[in-house]
Amino acid sequence: MLLSSGTGSYRVKRAMSDAGLALGIDRLDATVGLTEITATAHRGDNFRTVAREVYRVRVDSSRITALEDLAHNLPTGTTGRELESRLDYISRTVRTKWAEWQTILAGGVACAGFAILNKFSLADSLVVLAAASVGQFVRGRLNRRWLNQFGVAALASAAACLVYLMLADLLTNTGLHTIHGPGYVASLLFLVPGFPMITSILDMVRMDFTAGLSRAAYSFGLILAATMSAWMFSAATGLQPLPAQTVFPYPWAWLAYAVATACGVAGFAVIFNSPPRTVAWAAALGACGNLCRLALVSVNLPAQLAAGVGGVIIGFLAGPLSARTTLPRITLTVPACVIMVPGASMYRTVYWLNGQDMTKALTFGVDAVLTVILIACGLAVARMCTDPAWARNLPVPSPHAFKFSKDDH
Repeated sequence: MLLSSGTGSYRVKRAMSDAGLALGIDRLDATVGLTEITATAHRGDNFRTVAREVYRVRVDSSRITALEDLAHNLPTGTTGRELESRLDYISRTVRTKWAEWQTILAGGVACAGFAILNKFSLADSLVVLAAASVGQFVRGRLNRRWLNQFGVAALASAAACLVYLMLADLLTNTGLHTIHGPGYVASLLFLVPGFPMITSILDMVRMDFTAGLSRAAYSFGLILAATMSAWMFSAATGLQPLPAQTVFPYPWAWLAYAVATACGVAGFAVIFNSPPRTVAWAAALGACGNLCRLALVSVNLPAQLAAGVGGVIIGFLAGPLSARTTLPRITLTVPACVIMVPGASMYRTVYWLNGQDMTKALTFGVDAVLTVILIACGLAVARMCTDPAWARNLPVPSPHAFKFSKDDH
């Protein structure tokens, strides 16, 4: 249930270990991938190995919160029947926190926030909001039919691009406002797989390459599907995903960036089915981290390094906040960091690759990859500074784990 909710493999293993100890299992060894779990439970000289497959990858922050709370508070002596009953209760009661129209609007708001941060005008951002909302609607409806997720990403990307072009032409031809074509890039950013992208690097920091590499491959596949769809749209219409240069007057620019960041983070948190309290805290964390990132960029610090510092700030703030609110740290940090992921650079990379301009493609591609890596590394550094299990890379906590001496290497 945790794996199907989208959390990282470390949290899956830790929750399984906690539940196993409560059930009286001596040791639990598990291999966790993106869609598979193979676990071996030991009790005395007896053991049993079980494999299970998850059939759909998604993110459900509310279910992650409920399952982790259950795993960490199981009393010793819990029976299998009692645990199964409580899991059934979570399965029945922890449902979607938001109505469909709210999730659709959240996708549009998140992309509009991205548009403001990428220096598109307010009019462009409103068109982006409408186009991204339609794209999120298409993605939600197709996912309900259990269609291939890569195909869904491509179709949702095409729908958002088409709506953006129609609205832009309508406003321009009627003389209401001239909408610039490059804004269509921002309308696709709801498809950026921020959760698996960041957790893949966190898994690899924990030396779990089985989960990390599979999550990275899944993220790459979604990005490729969405970007190729956008590139075909660009080739058919002649639009180019050029950077925008809208300048907001000082000091209103910082207010605009703060509001855009908070709205963008809140939009992604709603898409991740976070409860309202998590949405509010994640928005506050994201605003703190992203404004610090923008401030560092304004003093000529490399953008990638600034994003890493933003990740460190979010990670350090999330530690005590998670302890006080009893909310899983991952449900706070990942939505807060997604707003810093350079999704527009990812789409521009594929566009210029197909345009055979290797210089621009490499520039945008390296920027995107390094930024994502440094954001996740920033979260990992903060976690290692506040969690000894991360700093020392010991096995998942267990009273039966091996004891290491100072001389062990």
